Amino acid sequence: MGQVNFIEHILMADDDRDHAVLFERVLRKEFPDVKLSFVDNGEQLIKFLHLYPIDLLFLDINMPCKNGFECLAEIRKDPALRDLPIIVYSSSAHMTDIQKSFIHKADFYMVKPFNTEHLNTALKSILSVNWKEDAPLRQYYFINNRFVPYTATG
Repeated sequence: MGQVNFIEHILMADDDRDHAVLFERVLRKEFPDVKLSFVDNGEQLIKFLHLYPIDLLFLDINMPCKNGFECLAEIRKDPALRDLPIIVYSSSAHMTDIQKSFIHKADFYMVKPFNTEHLNTALKSILSVNWKEDAPLRQYYFINNRFVPYTATG
């Protein structure tokens, strides 16, 4: 099993149940001691964050009530939450969505893998990073089972 740096509780904000099930299955197999919670819309997300401490947020862009970009902006404005490591977890591979996520101060962007092998690869790398101190993955995004350097355009 891989090392998990300071990650005890992960929250996934995503209304896609299939991806949530896949995510939970892979996480439980590789990191059985990490607590995983789910919310399926932006309003639930903000409420959850004010009630429970979490160490890492996986945030979908397209959710009901408040989308991921609205949630990112709200979280980053809140002094109690602004340092929370946030990984945008989206099916979109559009560079505009990746760029907008980093503009809104996401820590990492991950295009949702559609198989367990790719998700396993990503989670092992992501959960081995000490997100509280140094996050070398912040200059990358994950797509097609590989980490790609992100360079801002425009």
